[in-house]
Formats: sequence, structure tokens, C-alpha cells
Amino acid sequence: MKSYKHRIAYGAWLNDVRCEPLPLQDWPAPQLDDEAVNSLIKAMDVQYEAGYNAVDLWGLFSTWDWPPDIVSAVDSCRRRRICQIVDAAKERGLKLILGFGNYSWGYRKITAANPSLMGRDHDGRMLDNVLCDANPESFEYVKRMLDFALSEFEFQGVHLESCDLGCCECPECAGKYGSVGYNARINKKTADYIRSRWPDKAIYVITIGWLRGAVSSPNRKNSTPEEREEIADLSRHVDCIVDHGPDFHIAEPDRRDFIARLHCDYGTSTGIWVYHDVRTERGSYFLPYPRRMGEAIKFGYEEGVRGCLVYQGPVNNAGAEATMAVGGRMLADASRSPDEALAEVLDFYYKPKSAHAHRLLISIFHRAEDSYFDGKSAEVLVSPLFGTQPGPASYLLDPLLDSSGRALYRRALVSILQDLPILEGCCDDGGRMRNIAVSVSTTLRLLNTISCSLGESL
Repeated sequence: MKSYKHRIAYGAWLNDVRCEPLPLQDWPAPQLDDEAVNSLIKAMDVQYEAGYNAVDLWGLFSTWDWPPDIVSAVDSCRRRRICQIVDAAKERGLKLILGFGNYSWGYRKITAANPSLMGRDHDGRMLDNVLCDANPESFEYVKRMLDFALSEFEFQGVHLESCDLGCCECPECAGKYGSVGYNARINKKTADYIRSRWPDKAIYVITIGWLRGAVSSPNRKNSTPEEREEIADLSRHVDCIVDHGPDFHIAEPDRRDFIARLHCDYGTSTGIWVYHDVRTERGSYFLPYPRRMGEAIKFGYEEGVRGCLVYQGPVNNAGAEATMAVGGRMLADASRSPDEALAEVLDFYYKPKSAHAHRLLISIFHRAEDSYFDGKSAEVLVSPLFGTQPGPASYLLDPLLDSSGRALYRRALVSILQDLPILEGCCDDGGRMRNIAVSVSTTLRLLNTISCSLGESL
């Protein structure tokens, strides 16, 4: 069996899988309430059944603002709910991975209290969410945060991310070592600290932003040979380096040889993913992509990839649930076909009562995927990340979908609505067919509104 070692259900933020929307909440949503916990547990049920072995979550303690004293990030109610999540993961045999901003993410209150910790960009502008490693006190904060999280709660691993919001480019940081060299350096230092205190914790480093952070060459797609040496040296300190994409450090033609040089496992994301906006009604869109995700997982395995972050979503969205379930199955056995995995998922969750109903159900998912995702790669945002009210359906607009793309997607959705009545009474689906009908009808209304406003024919 061709099984990935690190089969990671990637939250990413704790409310990305939330089943009830937060229509007025800016991203990333910080709420850790009963709905957040219940939604995470429902997602874990799917993840466990699908074959994932880890769940990676951000935002359990803070989103933008860890307090300077660190410990007041968690009151008694939040502590109780974090413990519920820890226990739920443990009961399902899922390793709980702490999403951790290493020098980047969550530091605004800390740098406001002590501006000398603040990182700088290449023009010397202050970055309030980034720490400067030239100030030794910055690493003391990193250690205090890890001490609190890993000593107080039972995480089985840490996901280190150091450049999603940029990194310090002062003359003593990335200005001296380069963006890739600097990020490799601070992640080695943090990984070594974790190893010294908690040798049993898995350590993942995600390289997102490392090339973006190289401001002198912002359009660069891949690392240089010298930068690859930095990454190879980092591999001595961690369990898996996840080359997240969409701009990979290692180009596909070079990947197999590079992986063979590493001292740890190499991971990726699934090549394409949907990011679910918490302000959007959960059952208002239908964007399954099991076939394309599955093919990326198969291809990665043959290249030597052994870790994968699979983006998750709300399980009361039929497209998200099926895609999550196929992703776990493909990671558990990359030798199988994505179509076979989808057929198994739909049989499990929809319980069709005949072979014809099963085939028609599979066709519905294939039509939705092929009509929307053909030619697409990397991230699809349902709606813009930031905002304090429900945003526009950006996934239906240029550049993600042009006029011909909208027409193709519309025809597929109409055909799905025509076929759904045939399946009435033919599945024991727990309301999922109704979910698909509502999501497709809602999407068609949005599509037609957009097309009418642009003068496109229906």
C-alpha cells in the first residue's frame, strides 16, 4: 500500500470548518465557542473515517494578538474548549498539531508593548506582526509561547510558519542571510528548542512566503541552488518540510532528486484547494474537487512526497465533505484511483439503493468539478478573506471564472438540478441531496445575477 506518512487534515484556522457562518466576522475568526468545538468534532469524525492521522489547527490561543503575558490568552472557558478538542482528537487517534507563528503572526500586542521587538521590511518600515531576531528578547517570547502551549496542553506536534505575513529584513536578519536563509535559520533554532524540551513532538516547517519574502526578487518561483542547501540543512532538525505552494521552492523536474537529499520527509499541499469563507452560508456553494486533488496526491507519492496538508471545510457543505473524505483515503493509499475513492465515499455517506443511483451521484460530483476546476490550480477563495459582512462570490468572477467559464459552469449546474429529482427516494443520504440542491440553486442565482449585470447571455 502506498501510504503517506504525514496525512494531515489542515484546519487551517479553527473556524474554517465551522458549520454555522459568522456573517460579520473578519478573517481569521477568533471565536472558540461551542459551535466551533462541535464543528471541529464533526470534521474529526470525517477525518478519522477517511484515514487522516493528524489534524493541524491555528487560532486555538490567538489569531492576531497574543497578550504580552502569554497566559491570559486562555481563560477558563477557552481552556475547557481546547481540552475538549484535544480529547476528541485523541479519541479518534488523530495527532493534534499546533499551528504556530514562528516570529510571524500573533505579535501585534507584544510589539506594541515593546517596539524594539518589531521587524522591518527592506525599506525600514516597521512590521507590527513580525519579530526581529536581532533582538534576543524576540526568541524569549517564542519560547514562552511554546512553553505555555506545549506544557499545558497535549499537542503531538508543531507546525512552524515563519513568513506568511513576511519576515524581518533588517541588516541582521533577512537583509544578512536572504529570505530563505533567514527563515531556515530561525526555524532551525525554534525546532532545536522544541526538540530539547519535548523530543517526542513532531515538527513540521511550512515554507509559505519564503520566496515572497525575498522582496528583491518578488516574482521568483523557485529557490536557487544555494537556498536549497539551506533547506537541506534545515531538514536535519525537523520531521517534515512542507513546500506548500503554489510557488514551490523545488520545481517538479528537480523534486525527486532533491527529496533524496533530505534528512526528513518532504510534503506539499494538494495542488489545488478551496478556502472556505466563514462569512458565507455553508450550504450556498458546491465546489467538489476530489479527482484533481487525488491525482495530485498520486503524483506526489511517486515523486517521493510523504507529507500532505489537505485543506478542510465545513462538513455540512456536500462538496467539502466529499473532498475531505476522498483526500484522506488517497493519502492512506495513493495507489488507488480518485474515482474509486469518490465512489466509496458516496456509497458510505449517501447509501444509494441501486447501481444506477450510485453512477448518477458520481456523475453529479464529476460534472460540478470538471465544469469549474478545469485549468485551475492553487487556491480558490469562495469570497475575499477580509471583511466585516458577507463578501462577493469571488470564485464566480474574473480572474477565477470568465464569461465562457461561467457559461460552462452554469450548464453543468442546470444539468445537476435536472438530475436530482431522479435520485429522490433512491438514497439514504441524511439530507445531503437537499444540501446539494440548495447549494446549486443558490450558485445559479449568483451566476445569473453576475451574467445579467455584465450583459452575458443566459
